[in-house]
Order: sequence, then structure tokens, then C-alpha cells
Amino acid sequence: MKIDRALASLKGIGTPECEKWRERLLIRHAGIAHHLAKEYLLINKSQDYVAANRWLESTTQNLKLGHTGLSLTGTIEELTDYCLAKAKKTQNQIYNTARSAGKGATPEIMREVVNYAGVAFPLVPGEYTNDEMIAALARVCDERWWKRQLRPKQSRELEDFLRSLGGINKRQEIYISDFSLRRRLLQKQQNKRLLDKLEAENQEGQVYTLSELAELSPSNPVIRRAELMVRLRGFENLANNSPDDFQGMFYTLTCPSTFHAAHVRGVKNKKYNGSTVRDAQDHLNTVWQRSRAALKRQGITLFGMRVVEPHHDGTPHWHLLLFMPTDQAEQATEIIRHYAYEMDGDEPGAAKHRFTAVEIDPNRGSATGYIAKYIAKNIDGEHVGTDNYGKDAIESAIRIEAWASTHNIRQFQQIGGASITVWRELRRLDQSGIDKSLLNDLIVAADEGDWEKYTMLMGGVNCLRKDRPVRPMMIEKAKTNQYGELVKVIKGIWCGSRAVITRLHEWTVTLRKDESGNDSEDGVGFGSALSTAPPAHVPLEFCQ
Repeated sequence: MKIDRALASLKGIGTPECEKWRERLLIRHAGIAHHLAKEYLLINKSQDYVAANRWLESTTQNLKLGHTGLSLTGTIEELTDYCLAKAKKTQNQIYNTARSAGKGATPEIMREVVNYAGVAFPLVPGEYTNDEMIAALARVCDERWWKRQLRPKQSRELEDFLRSLGGINKRQEIYISDFSLRRRLLQKQQNKRLLDKLEAENQEGQVYTLSELAELSPSNPVIRRAELMVRLRGFENLANNSPDDFQGMFYTLTCPSTFHAAHVRGVKNKKYNGSTVRDAQDHLNTVWQRSRAALKRQGITLFGMRVVEPHHDGTPHWHLLLFMPTDQAEQATEIIRHYAYEMDGDEPGAAKHRFTAVEIDPNRGSATGYIAKYIAKNIDGEHVGTDNYGKDAIESAIRIEAWASTHNIRQFQQIGGASITVWRELRRLDQSGIDKSLLNDLIVAADEGDWEKYTMLMGGVNCLRKDRPVRPMMIEKAKTNQYGELVKVIKGIWCGSRAVITRLHEWTVTLRKDESGNDSEDGVGFGSALSTAPPAHVPLEFCQ
């Protein structure tokens, strides 16, 4: 086991008391003990065991989850217990604060209490309505809300810590740590068990488990990959069949060296400034936002797809497949290049790695084929073989999915073109009974997977959203959510002023019965997933 090897590697360093102290700390963080031991050895070698002890002591402080008393390496059971206790304690604090300080002062006092735990209070400072205040206070009295805030924070901060040690790299644990990977796989396993235990029934008596319904949605990797490829092929056809001359361009954007924690050979990057994965993603977003603003000022229009994937050390980089008028391609490339090099553009290696631009030559293959491997290796790795680092692509895809989930990275984003939401709603409709009209043609295009035709019928790639002939129809649910808020859900589409219902069924979700007729509850918290009642009572004076 890794914990045994970690303890053995530090045997004999320092005093016997040091050894016992280290052992307690490493066992407390057994899942990442090998990372801690490796860094300890490096410090001991370059300095001495006293300096290594100081580092280990400070590290145990860094491994705390805010002021919760929990550890970043703690179990989901520990987190769940904390959230339940915290929600109850917060409810009592609201009640006592309202009585002592008054209703008006309570939200700001509770803001300090919640923020101290390392979680953002769910109410923007300033003016807010009484209903908004009630909803915010109800949230902080709900153990499920606390869990939704703390669980991703716990995973993300741990991963950023391990990355800062240089432990995430090609030669050790690529893309994401083994600890965080196991945590993500366990979460997915628990989610699957929950979906298997829940069933949905509509007014016609049709019954499906939620896992069966999930297999029919874009959450299914096969469906997700196919849908992305359909959209890309449609964009390429739009460019090729346009009366104007279009050029396909494939751009790659990477971050300055200071965002990278490790070199590809596995050693720490001395230039690394401690940036997190989200910091790196925010940097790339800024580069793109500035580029798009400049492109818009110059009247340059483009469309296509963006793919985000990790370097071996978890630092994100972008691939963009974009189509644009040929006479604008050179100018567009120079604009994006300018903003890519705006930060540390003259550092060694920047000219080669920071920004690359490749013209798609139709004589050498399709643009969609060019990006297909990037789509596949970031979803399921099918038909790819190996990734850029010689690793099995299917195994890498599992790690990349865990990386994206842990850091809340949106892997794929359409640039330009018509609404994918409307496309999906159209695919719910049957064209029979629809008169020969634009709506009929749109349904046919969606059914046939013809993204090119669909986009043209929707006004073309550069049509503004407000000018498109069809848009999603959102309606408020009859019942408020557990926080007393009205919630909007998609019910259909607006075709001009005509409302078309695409979601005909009302579904009721319940726990599936086992063979003996009892609920299939087995202690993993299914009941809370079904609850629509308020999570806790807010003091009555807030509701008046």
C-alpha cells in the first residue's frame, strides 16, 4: 500500500518523536501520504528534517477545509455529517439573531457566519426583496445546500494543492491525482445507484428508472459525442456550401509558463506562480473575450467549436475549430495571436507553444475529421488509441472527465450558430399533423440530423438570438421549490407567436419498490433527493 511505502521512505529521519508525529499526520491523510512523503524527502535533502517538519506542519493547516474542522482528504460520510449538523446549527443561529438583533440585521450577520466557514452566502449584498432573503436563509438551513457548496470545494482545493506539489504530471499521476479520481468514480457510482433506485411515472402510466432516462440524454457519452460531431459536420457543410469563400482554421491556445505546475518530464516548474486550474481557465477566457471583442470591432464573423483539455499537469489549454471568410482569416489569426501573447509573450518557448494556427486544407481531409480525435479523447476515448502522452485514450478519458468535473470546466462550447436547446426540443416533436411550414421543415432537419439545414432555417450562423424564428419556451412551475422560489422550466418552443408544447408528460419521481413491495431505500440518502418540502423553518417574522 502507498501509505506503508510512504512511512517506510521516512524511516529513521529525525528523532523517534518526529517519526511518531509524522506517522500520525500521514495516516490522517493516507490517500495522499505518498505525495507528502515525497515532498518531505526533497526538503530534508535540500535543507534538513527540521525544515521538512515545519513544512509538514504548515501543510496540515493547508489541508483544512475552510473553518469547518474537516480535512480536504476527509470522507463523504464526514462531510455529510458536518453538513447536517451545520444546517441545524445555522437554523438556531438565525432564530437567535433575529430575536436579538432584529430581522433587518440578520442577513448580514449570517453572511459573516456562512462566509467564515469558507462558503459564499447565497444573497448578493445590497437591496433585496423579502422573498429573496427568505430563500437565502432557507438555503443555509439546508444540509443539501451545504453539501453542494462544500463537496466540490473540498475536491478542487485538494487537487490544486497536489498540483502545486508537482504531483500531477505525465510521470506520476497524469491530468488528475489518483485520490481525486477515486473520489470522482465513487461519486458517479453513488449517483448511478441513486438513479437506479428512482423511477419516473407519467400520467399515461409509463414508468422508467432515472438511469434508463439518463441513457437517452446527452449525458450518455455516445450520444454526446455523436451530437457534437453532427454539429461540427453541419458547420463544415455551411462553410463549404456557402456562396462565399470560407476558410477553416484550427487554433490552439495555451497559458504562459507561470500557470504550469510541472514540466513534461515530471519535474516542478520553477516559474510556477501557484495559479489554480480555474485561474488558468480564467486567463484563457480573458484572452478569448478580448479577441472576440476585437474581432467584432473589425466586423469579422466566425463560427465553430471550442474544446478544452488538460495538459499532463492539469493546466487547461484550448483547441478552436473556426470557420470564417477567407479574406478575413489572416486578420482574425493576427488578432487572436496578439491577445495570446499579451502576457509574457516574449518568454522562452512562447513563440512555439503559446499559440498555433493551422489552415484546414480540404484536399488533405475534412475539418471535422481533424478535430474528431479531440472530441473523442475528451469524452470516452473511443477510436483514438493513445493520447498525446502515449497513454491509453480510454483510460485517459476517464481521468479527463474527472478533471473537468473536479474543476468545473466546460469542455465543449459552440461558437456562433443556432440554439442547441431548440434543436433538442424539435427532436421531441412528430412532424405528422404539422402543416407545411417553417416548423415542419425544422422538425425534419432535426430528425435527419441536418445541422446545416437547421442553422439556415434558423436565420444562419450569425443571426442574433432575438431575431431567430424559434426560441425556447420557459414557464414557471406550478409549485415553488424547497426554498419558496418560483422556478422556470422548459416546456416547449415559440415559433414566432405560436406556442408548441414539446414536453407533454408530467413526471412523478418516487423510490422504486423492491420485490416485497417496500421502498428500495438502502441508506445512501435517496429520501432527501425526493423531498420538496422546505429544508428547515425560517423564523415566522421573516415570512410576514
